[in-house]
Amino acid sequence: MNDDGFYLIGIGSSAGGLEPLQTIVRGLSADINAALIIVQHIPVDYASNLDQILQRLTPLKLIPVETIEYVEPGNIYVMRVGKQMVLKDHFLSIEERQTDEPTNRTIDRCFESIAKEAGAKAIGVILSGAGFDGLEGAKAIEDRKGLVIVQDPITADFPLMPQNLIANDHPDHVLSPEDIQKKINNYVLGHKNAT
Repeated sequence: MNDDGFYLIGIGSSAGGLEPLQTIVRGLSADINAALIIVQHIPVDYASNLDQILQRLTPLKLIPVETIEYVEPGNIYVMRVGKQMVLKDHFLSIEERQTDEPTNRTIDRCFESIAKEAGAKAIGVILSGAGFDGLEGAKAIEDRKGLVIVQDPITADFPLMPQNLIANDHPDHVLSPEDIQKKINNYVLGHKNAT
């Protein structure tokens, strides 16, 4: 994926994640040299319309991943409810969640696959959430020299997920949603201009 010249940005959130997610998506550059992959904890019996909500905020194309999708820059990919999503060889695939796992690890699984695929061009973002998902995925991104950004717990409705990452890892940046959006734009654009 590195050779293709675009970044892969994974954004993981749980409870309280919609508002910061909207802030980030609304402010992204229309010509951003990246594909975004959004992984949100949503109850299985909840009819999510996340793709429709976000599409109203951005000229980037929103794609709900139903089975398998080829990943391209300028697109935002949204996971189906109650599933998990992994990336391999440019394709995002939907998988069943592991029912024997005591905690939801859908963010970890997705981030780990992004790290393997994109290496130093992987960006992981952890937003508001009440669980512990995302720590291992963030470490995988860091291990391959990617960038990890965490929402400042002070700005999160449910700060546990960001706090867990800060306490057990060393994220590159701890920022408000507005500053996360600015950091992503500047980071991707800056590296694009440097190449």
